[in-house]
Amino acid sequence: MKNAHLRFGWLTYVKSTEKTTTSIKLRLDRFIGEVLPDPPQQAKAHLISVIGGDTQVAAVSAAISLGDRFMVEGPDVQPIRVCLERNAQCFKGSVQLRGRKRPLRHLIALSEEFAASSASASSGRTLLASSENRFIWASIAHTHGIPGMPDWADWFVGELKTHRAIMPALGIGCEPVIVKGQKDQFLDWLSWGVESGAISLPIATGPIQWPKMDLKHTLLQTQ
Repeated sequence: MKNAHLRFGWLTYVKSTEKTTTSIKLRLDRFIGEVLPDPPQQAKAHLISVIGGDTQVAAVSAAISLGDRFMVEGPDVQPIRVCLERNAQCFKGSVQLRGRKRPLRHLIALSEEFAASSASASSGRTLLASSENRFIWASIAHTHGIPGMPDWADWFVGELKTHRAIMPALGIGCEPVIVKGQKDQFLDWLSWGVESGAISLPIATGPIQWPKMDLKHTLLQTQ
């Protein structure tokens, strides 16, 4: 966690009316989004995590509910306009810092697509918060109900790359990816892999133990 602030980005919100202009800038510790082909220089946000004061966080929360746009920037992400679109979900909490009388406010906002993980099985695309091979394979296997071995992770991600079924997404504080494909397609790959000997089934029967990967591991691996 040393120098963790160096990986933070910024979220800027500007609201203008006939009489006043409100400008708010918050520290952004996590962001996931994807660039839209049209209009240019804009992106759909899927996850926004910001830290600030009571008034700032309340204003951003209200803006999200209204479908307003923000400017986001950070390490390896140039300034870009983003929107969570409709039906976004917001979660608020507090962060108490040593030596500070009042706690900071923490806001996490999720797009409708990212919050509804069950939609991935039917939409043909899965948005993931990590590019780690084990995480990708475990997530796809769980989402689509695909039987498999943990050891197949590197091979499966290799197949995704071969078929151009995986692409990086915009990320601050994480390395998100978008996986494209349906269950039948993935099962065809696995069937070919077993038949060709590229991957092998276990010799003994019994339950398969998948390694435990919690949210903390996923979000801290890029620090």
